[in-house]
Amino acid sequence: MLSIFLENRQLITEKGWIVSDPESPRWWGGLESYEEIIISSILVQMTRWETVAEVIENMRQRGYTNIRSLASLSEDEILSIIRKVNFSRTKAKRLRALAIEASKYPTLKEFVKYGLRDLEGIGDETYYSLLLFVGNETQFPPSEYGSRVMSRVTSMRIPKSRVRETIESNLERDLFKYKLFHSGLVTVGRTSCFKEPKCGKCILKMICKLNNNNEALRI
Repeated sequence: MLSIFLENRQLITEKGWIVSDPESPRWWGGLESYEEIIISSILVQMTRWETVAEVIENMRQRGYTNIRSLASLSEDEILSIIRKVNFSRTKAKRLRALAIEASKYPTLKEFVKYGLRDLEGIGDETYYSLLLFVGNETQFPPSEYGSRVMSRVTSMRIPKSRVRETIESNLERDLFKYKLFHSGLVTVGRTSCFKEPKCGKCILKMICKLNNNNEALRI
């Protein structure tokens, strides 16, 4: 699967993942810093990435993708900047709490590892995604996309709660490979592996049990 994802890196890029050096923040939608990744992880919930990218650019121009600068703003000031995203008031509250908490840590990576997990709005998928893409730890994020794609490719039901265990047990702990594999799974989920799958245009169709057996797993 990794070789297929590499061969289709252009498709992965089109879906917002920039295949880059292992520790580059550009993996995450071409963003310029780890701070932008953390901020966008809150903004993108229930919001189109294109809208989030526009808001991030506005924040960047105003100097508010710096966590300490963001922490200096009031909730209403943050709200005025991020109004275009869905649930903007809730996200303004969460961003301010996140920025204040992050400012207490000497490094961003320490915050992600030790201070992020218990904040409001941070579920398992967000937490492990940030461990991987900001902390640069080989921890694989669980996701519905991962569950659906892996279940169909292997013909074994792999619930979201077991995605991490399944991948980490079978994939070499290599930062580049983990980022590529996650971005590849999400890309397949967004382009063809829907609840009603479009197997004909899927990049994994040659190795997928669902496509070859014609037995859909509705997950």
